[in-house]
Amino acid sequence: MLWQHSLVDLKVYRLGGRTLLDDASTLYDARLAGLPFTYPPFAAVVMVPFALLPWPFAVALWTVGTVVSLVFVWRLSLGRGIPSALLLAVVAGSLLLEPVRETLGFGQVNLMLCALILYDVLELKHSRRGIWIGLAAGVKLTPLVFLGLLVFTRQWKALLYAGGSFAATVLVGFLVSPHSATEYWTSLVSDTTRIGGLAFSSNQSWNAFLIRLTGDLDGGGLVWLALVGLTVLGGLWFSRLLWLRGDRLASVSICALVGLLCSPVSWSHHWVWALPLGVSLIRVVQGRRRLVVGTLWCGLFAVAPIWWPPNHDNRELTWAFGDQLLGNAYLIGALAAVVLLAVADRRETGSDAVRDTPGRKLPAA
Repeated sequence: MLWQHSLVDLKVYRLGGRTLLDDASTLYDARLAGLPFTYPPFAAVVMVPFALLPWPFAVALWTVGTVVSLVFVWRLSLGRGIPSALLLAVVAGSLLLEPVRETLGFGQVNLMLCALILYDVLELKHSRRGIWIGLAAGVKLTPLVFLGLLVFTRQWKALLYAGGSFAATVLVGFLVSPHSATEYWTSLVSDTTRIGGLAFSSNQSWNAFLIRLTGDLDGGGLVWLALVGLTVLGGLWFSRLLWLRGDRLASVSICALVGLLCSPVSWSHHWVWALPLGVSLIRVVQGRRRLVVGTLWCGLFAVAPIWWPPNHDNRELTWAFGDQLLGNAYLIGALAAVVLLAVADRRETGSDAVRDTPGRKLPAA
């Protein structure tokens, strides 16, 4: 199951790196079995070493890097105090989760970016926090949502580093290939037709939900824009509340969820953020409910009901009500997670209001 996609995305990454070496001006014209390179020019620069390696070595190095990133994601989510044996058991078990399986099968970069961002946000002691967020956004634009978290939590120094490092990645792209960089930032950056079928069940975003619900392949239109606006403002404000209460893992997980929901395309392998979000959910419930919540959350991403209804070739446009429930299961699970965290936060806030003095200050960012 892990290798059913033959690491096709890693092949596309290598295509970008190789094209940059051969003729950088044709970066966005190159195709691999019809698949184009869809990332910023800086991503192609990062992929040059993998393009130079023989395929077996590139596969081995990339897969090891992905698994190591998975270990770091769990370590950062569960804390440094977790015993090594338990950590390895959790990592092994998480290989059964569909977003992780898909990331490994496609040879995707998601877990690496997730680990970098979690480190950058959660490790408050390192002096240049934000740099890794900017570099991650230079490889794949979706991490830009974490700049919103830095704004809402008033982490100005980290925001400066994040914005500066991202700007540096854009500059590198223009230095390496002015033509390709201009083409990407002036037209291709908003062209979702190069990414794949938006109605496809693997796309678990608001846009895809509205497309499947209405049958309109042009997207959600004004309804989608309004939903995106509400999700961004509400989600980042909730992230701020969680951050100020000291639940930084939940804060960054909700911010990631904002990006997943609001991006026009959020393939199921982008949902590796379900790992830290799941840890956040388990932490806010007590007793036997922890086992129930953990089982339901892991079960959702292990059995992946999004693949049960008819899919491919826009068959998603004919889904019945039951198909919609199954085929949008990640979105529904995400909304349930937000409700659970919100209820827990409200209960915690009410408890503090009874215990604390009026002058008590919240933790600083």
